[in-house]
Amino acid sequence: MSRPSPTVRRRRIAAELKRLREEHSLTLDHAAKELGVARSTMSRIENAQVSVRPGDVRTLLELYGVAAEDVAALVQVARDARQRGWWQNFADVLPSWFEVYVGLEQAASEISTFESSLVPGLLQTPDYARAVIEAELPDASVSEVDRRTELRMKRQRDEARPDLWVVLDEAVIRRTVGSAPTMRAQLERLVDAAESPGHTLQVIPFGAGAHASMVSSFSILTFPDLADPPVVYLESRAGGLYVEGSGAHTYVRVFRTLQADAISPKASIDLLREAAKSL
Repeated sequence: MSRPSPTVRRRRIAAELKRLREEHSLTLDHAAKELGVARSTMSRIENAQVSVRPGDVRTLLELYGVAAEDVAALVQVARDARQRGWWQNFADVLPSWFEVYVGLEQAASEISTFESSLVPGLLQTPDYARAVIEAELPDASVSEVDRRTELRMKRQRDEARPDLWVVLDEAVIRRTVGSAPTMRAQLERLVDAAESPGHTLQVIPFGAGAHASMVSSFSILTFPDLADPPVVYLESRAGGLYVEGSGAHTYVRVFRTLQADAISPKASIDLLREAAKSL
């Protein structure tokens, strides 16, 4: 089950404003002039990089000739998009590019994830998460590590959890992160998750050789409302990349290939248990 997210609402209103403007063959400059803002600001509104005031939405919709009964509904979406999400309380440790992802994650009904080197954040134990954060941010203070770990655990505790389909490279379960007890507990956590309703976990064994996503991990977020198309998220030290449209469909095809390359969910659980016992 999922619940509304201001991030998704902002994305929806942005896409609708851009569609309507282009449908009426109006330029960004024309729309920006109507609002009394810079062209760059109008571009950020249409790319969902900033929220738009309900009054400005009404002005644009009237410019685009939208019927009065439809204006009210879209203005309400704009109001919803300006609400604060719980994750904004972690602004001290939450980069703006990842804040977008957390907002999308909260509204997703299904997340399909491929990981080549670490356990996905939604399935990490606190000790494993802390070990990952400390390795990635060696200069971070204890308090910062605590806050980042708290945020990661909060994402897991949210009551509106999406269904998860996770495909892991075998390297994820063979690399000891933290101590042996930490890694053993993490593998046991993965077994528990794999046996839970709404969760499916598969492993691509080393013996499978090369596979369709050797160079990158990624997540595909699907939403319950057809007005919100799927988004693919890729992360690097430079920030997050969000892929939509035909690019997202390409990743859907890649994920299906990875599912086919992986061993079955049952065999994957057996492999996880074997890896845990070996520690």
